[in-house]
Amino acid sequence: MILEEYLRNTDRPYNQGGQNIYLDGWEGVGASAVLAAVAESARARRKKSTYDIVIHVDCSQWESRRALQKKIAEELKLGGSAMALFGWQDEDDDFSGIAKSSRAELADAAELIFKALKDRSFLLIFHNGSDEEVDFLELGVPVLERRNSVLWTFRGRFRLDPAIRDRVKNAHVFVRVWPESWAFAELLCQEEAAHVSSGISAALITECWLYLSLLYYNNYTFISDDQDVHACNYWVCDGIIAGDSAREIGDRLYQGMQLKYLPAKRNHYMTFNEYLDSKATRHRRWVSVMPKNSDEVENIQTIPLEATSYFLMFQRSDPPKVLPNHLFSQDNNLRVLRLSWCTFIFSSPPFTCCKHLKFILIDSCRDKDVSLTSDGYYEKKGNKWAFLQNLWVLDIRNTNWDWILSSSKMVLMVELRELYLKATGTRLHDQILLDMSCHSNLRMFRVIDSSTYLKVAVHDSLQHIKNLELLDLSGNTTLHVLPNLSGASKLKVLILDGCIGLEVVEPSTLPISLESFSFDGFGPASRWKHSLRMPDNETRPNSDNNQGHPSAISKISLEGCEQLKNVFLRGLPNLEELNLSETGIEALDLEAMLVKRLERLFLLGCEKLVRVKWRDARDPPLKLLCIDTRGKAERSMDGCCQRSHLHSQQDDAAHPSVHVVATDARLLRGFNTRNSSTVFGSEVSSQHLHLHLSATVNESPVLPRGKEEEASCRDGLVHAFPYLDVIDKALNKDGEDGCSVPSCNHLVPQDLHVEIGKGGSNLGLEQDLDGICSLIYNTQSLHIHDNSSIRIGNLGDKTDDQFRNLRWCHVTRCLKMHTVFLSNGCTLDSFMSLETLWVSHLLAAQYIWGRDLCFDEGDRAAAFSRLRCIHLHSCPRLRIVLPWSFPTMDSLETIHITYCSELRQIFPKEQGDWGRDRVARTERIEFPRLRRIHLHELPMLQDVCETPMSAPVLETIELRGCWSLKRLPVQAIHAVVDCEKELWDKLDLDHRFTRRHPRYSKNKLPRGSLLRFCAVSFHAFIMIN
Repeated sequence: MILEEYLRNTDRPYNQGGQNIYLDGWEGVGASAVLAAVAESARARRKKSTYDIVIHVDCSQWESRRALQKKIAEELKLGGSAMALFGWQDEDDDFSGIAKSSRAELADAAELIFKALKDRSFLLIFHNGSDEEVDFLELGVPVLERRNSVLWTFRGRFRLDPAIRDRVKNAHVFVRVWPESWAFAELLCQEEAAHVSSGISAALITECWLYLSLLYYNNYTFISDDQDVHACNYWVCDGIIAGDSAREIGDRLYQGMQLKYLPAKRNHYMTFNEYLDSKATRHRRWVSVMPKNSDEVENIQTIPLEATSYFLMFQRSDPPKVLPNHLFSQDNNLRVLRLSWCTFIFSSPPFTCCKHLKFILIDSCRDKDVSLTSDGYYEKKGNKWAFLQNLWVLDIRNTNWDWILSSSKMVLMVELRELYLKATGTRLHDQILLDMSCHSNLRMFRVIDSSTYLKVAVHDSLQHIKNLELLDLSGNTTLHVLPNLSGASKLKVLILDGCIGLEVVEPSTLPISLESFSFDGFGPASRWKHSLRMPDNETRPNSDNNQGHPSAISKISLEGCEQLKNVFLRGLPNLEELNLSETGIEALDLEAMLVKRLERLFLLGCEKLVRVKWRDARDPPLKLLCIDTRGKAERSMDGCCQRSHLHSQQDDAAHPSVHVVATDARLLRGFNTRNSSTVFGSEVSSQHLHLHLSATVNESPVLPRGKEEEASCRDGLVHAFPYLDVIDKALNKDGEDGCSVPSCNHLVPQDLHVEIGKGGSNLGLEQDLDGICSLIYNTQSLHIHDNSSIRIGNLGDKTDDQFRNLRWCHVTRCLKMHTVFLSNGCTLDSFMSLETLWVSHLLAAQYIWGRDLCFDEGDRAAAFSRLRCIHLHSCPRLRIVLPWSFPTMDSLETIHITYCSELRQIFPKEQGDWGRDRVARTERIEFPRLRRIHLHELPMLQDVCETPMSAPVLETIELRGCWSLKRLPVQAIHAVVDCEKELWDKLDLDHRFTRRHPRYSKNKLPRGSLLRFCAVSFHAFIMIN
C-alpha cells in the first residue's frame, strides 16, 4: 500500500516535528477501513517497522476528550491505577453535573501517557468523531517528536459531510481516494460498512445504508423527518433485515450509522453521484416519486411489480392531488408504502390489493368520497381489507381517516407492532371506539394531538397490551386522567408532553418496568426519536406553546418505578408535589424544570442519585425536601422513609423542611451550602434540616416544631445510643444519682441536625469543604459516629467563627479521629449554645479542642455559657478537654469522664497572647452550677482545672482509679467524696468535704497474672496503633 510505504519512509521533507497525515477517503467512504488496515499491517510487521509502537484509537462515535485519553491509556496498557483515575474523576464529575460530552482530559493521566511514550517512536492512528481537531499534547502524547506520526480522519460510519474537510487545519498531508472502477467503489462501501457494527454482515449493512441513501439522494426532504423514527422499520418491513432478531439488528445499525450525513446530490462530486445513480438503476425495487408539476403527476407510472418500497409525495396543494387509479397492480410485492399530500377514497383505498404490505404511512391526505356516511365505510364494493392482516406498522398523520381505526378494521390488524396517530380524528366522529385490547403484539403506540381517540376506549384497553414498550400521548389537551397502564408490564417509555389537562400521575396506574418519563408543559417535540429514546432537547419547543393555558397537573408520583433513569419535566407551573422515590434516577435539575409552585419533593431510596441542583430557595420554593440515597434494606432499619412521608402532611410555609440522607458528601454540590447564614438556600433560623452523611441513621422520630416537649427524652436517647442501657448499668450499677441520663437526657435531634456516620464518604474533598463545614457550623445538633475515615470532627476547617447554634454534640466510634474540633482560635461567641458534649470510643483522639486553642480578646465570653454536661468515655489517648481561662463557666452541672487513661487536665490554662493575659488576671474560675463530678479510670489525671476553681453547689465527687489526682475543687461545702481509701489518704483535702466511707481499695493484680498481662498488652496495642 502506498500509504504504508510513505509512513515507512524516514527521509521526510520536514525539518522538525512529527508528521500529521489526514485521510479523507472517497467522499468520506472507506477512510476508517484504510486506517484499520494500516494499523493491522503495522502491528503485524512491528519488528521491521519504523515505529516502536502502534496506537489505534477509534473514536468515530465521539464521547469526549477524556474518553479519547482513556482509550489511549488502554492501548498503552497503563494498568489499573490509570483506569482508576478515569473512574474516580468520572464519578466525581457526575456529582458536579458535568455533561459527559464536556469532560476534559486528566493531567495525571497525561503524565502517565507521556512517560510511557517519551522514549519510544509511535504511529498514532485516530478516528476522530468530533467536529474539531485534537491537540494530543494536552492528552500527554508527544506528537511533535520527529520520529512520530499521526494518521487520522474525521470520517467513519458513513460520515459523508463534505463540510467536515474545512475543519482540517494542521495536517501536513491531505489524502483522498478515487476508485478506479465501480467494483472498487463497491469494495470501499463494503469495508466502510464492516466498521459500523461487528457481528453483522457488511453486505447487509451496505444494503441498509443504500436504501436510505437512494431515497434521500434525489429527494432529501422526503424522509428527513422520518429517518429517526422509521429507519429500522423501513429495513425490516422491506425485508432487507429478516429473522427473529431483525429488530435488534436494526437497532444496532441505527445506533452505529451516522444517518444525519446521508448523501445529497447537491453536495458531492460527480463520481460519487454517478455511483449512486448506478445503484439506483440496479435497485429498482426502492422507488421514490416527488412530482413537481401537473405533467409529472399525469406521467406517474404503475408501481413496478418488483418494487418493495414506494414513496409518493405530491407538492402541497388544496385540495391535494388525486392518486392515480392505475398506480397499484394486482400482483405486486409492495411491503412499504408512504403517501403524502394526495387524495383517494378512504372507504376503498387503491392499495387494498397490496397483500404483502407491512408498513403504511399516510400524511396530509384527504378523502375523495366525502359524501359517504359512516355506514358506507364498512364494506363498500365488498372490500375485505385483507391487507391489514399482515400489517406491522401504521402511521397516520394530519389525516382524518377515522374508519381505518374502527373496531372492524382494527381487529384485522393482528400483527400490528407499531401504531402512530398524529393530528387525526374528525368532529363528526368524536366518539370513535379505539379498542387496543386485541393487539398483544403492539410495542410502540403514539397518539399525538389526537384527543378524539382518547375519549372513550383507550383508558381501559391499554393495560391489556402486554408487549407495549413505548406510549406517547403528547399534545392531547383533553386528557384529564392517565389511562391505567399497570398491566403493560413491558412499558419502558411514557411521554406526556403537552398534556396540559392532566391533573395527577399516580404510581398505581404505572408499571414498575418504566425507564423513561417525559412531561414537557411547553408542548410536544417537533420530531420523534427512534425506538425507545426520548426526544432530543433541540427538537423540543423553546417556549410555551399552550397559548395561555398552563398545565394543570399538581402531583406526579413515579414512586417504585425501579428501572426509571430518565425524567424530563418542564413548564409545569401548577405542580406542587413530585415523588421519584425508589427509582433509578441519577440527576435532577429543579431550576431547569420551571416548576414555580413545587412544594414537596421526595427522592427516597434513590441509590443512584448523584446530583440535585437547587441553588435558589425561591426556584422552586420547596417546603419539604426528602432525599435518601440508601437502599430499602438500610432504610427499613431506621424508618426514615416512613417518617418523611408522614411529615409531608405538615405544610409549614414559615419553616421549610429538608431531610437528606446520603452516603456520599458530594451530593451536596448541587445545593447552595457555602453561605454561612443560609442552609440549602434558606435562612438558618427558618428551616428544619436533617442531614445524614451515613449509611445508617440514628435519630429519634422527626417531630414537628413545638412538639418536642411532648416526646420522651429517654426514648430519644435510646434511638441515638443503642447501648445506653449497658452504659447506665456500668456507670450507675447501684442506682445512685449520677450524671449519665438525668442531666444529659435532651439529645433529641434539633431542627438543624447533621449526622456523619458509617458509610459516609468523600467528606474531606477540598472543593466540598466550605459547603459541608457551613452546614456543620450552623447545625443545632451534631452526631458523628462509626466513621473509619474522618480524622477531624469539623473536617479540618479552622474558621474561628464556629458553632454558634450547636446545642448538643455526640461523637463516638471514629477510629481515626485525632481532634474533634480543630481550630486556631474561637470568637467569644463560638459554641455559645452548646449544652451537652458526649464523646466516646475515640481510640486515636488526643484533643477535643486543640491544645493551642485561644479565644479573642476579652474577659467575658458567651462561648460555652450554656454548657451543662460533659460526658467522655473510653478515649485512651485524650490529653486535655477544653483550655479555659475565663473567670466563670456559668452553666456546667456535670462532668462525667471514664476510661481516658492519658487524660492529664480537663480545663488547662489557655495559650496565646490573649489567653496568657486572661490567665494573669484570673485567680479563680467559678463553676456556680456544678453539682456532679464522676471520674473513673483516669490514672494520669492531675487536675480538674489547672487554675484554682470554685464549685459552691457541688454535691457529688465520685473517683475511681484516678491515682495521679492531687487536689479537688475548693469551696465545695456540701460535696460528698466517694473514692478508694488510698486516694483519700493522699488527696490535699480540707474540712469542706464530707467523707463517704470508701468501699473500694486499690488492689494490685499479682505479678505475672493473665489479667495483668492482657491489660499491659492492650495498652501497648493502643499506643502502637
